[in-house]
Amino acid sequence: MKTEPKKDPRVIRTRRLLQDAFITLMEERDLEQITVQDIVDRATIKRATFYLHFKDKHELLNCIVDQVLKELNSVVNVKWETMIESKFTSDKPHPLFVGIFHHIAEHYHLYRAMLVTNRVPCFTAGLSAVLHEFVTYGINHTEPDDQNLTAKREVIIKFVESAILEVIIWWVEQQMPYDEIDMAEQILNLSLKGPYIINPVSRYS
Repeated sequence: MKTEPKKDPRVIRTRRLLQDAFITLMEERDLEQITVQDIVDRATIKRATFYLHFKDKHELLNCIVDQVLKELNSVVNVKWETMIESKFTSDKPHPLFVGIFHHIAEHYHLYRAMLVTNRVPCFTAGLSAVLHEFVTYGINHTEPDDQNLTAKREVIIKFVESAILEVIIWWVEQQMPYDEIDMAEQILNLSLKGPYIINPVSRYS
């Protein structure tokens, strides 16, 4: 059985320099305003070197998006395997959910570049897919009976998934004012109980 050859450390370092430079530039300005020359200047490498690795800035962008989403999916898949028996009915956030926020915090500048400074459609769609899987699993295991739900299952899943995505964008935009566990706990409470401790409608009944 053939083993995959190891990548040249110099290649890995060069690609990392280009990726980091691109992410930094994306935090500062609109994607369409960034040129290959801007990227190589920030990375302090030659323009010709860029084209040894990528056809253009869009290929570089796709490489970054694919890499981070693959990493996030890897985190999620590992946690599914090790925590498949964990209960979603606890008042504490599932470790998988906290893990998603840990990943965002660890790659804060990338998420800010992709979700705030620039809304990169393929990245947003990939993140939504991860959240969709998490929400679907959580709701299906918390309440498998459709008759006990207040709306159609697919509507609830899409509602919660979209809400979490927008809260994540807000969290990143505001420079993470709450830590990962706190965010996971707040979203869990909102998802399970809604925004009120006491239903305000009951005051008028």
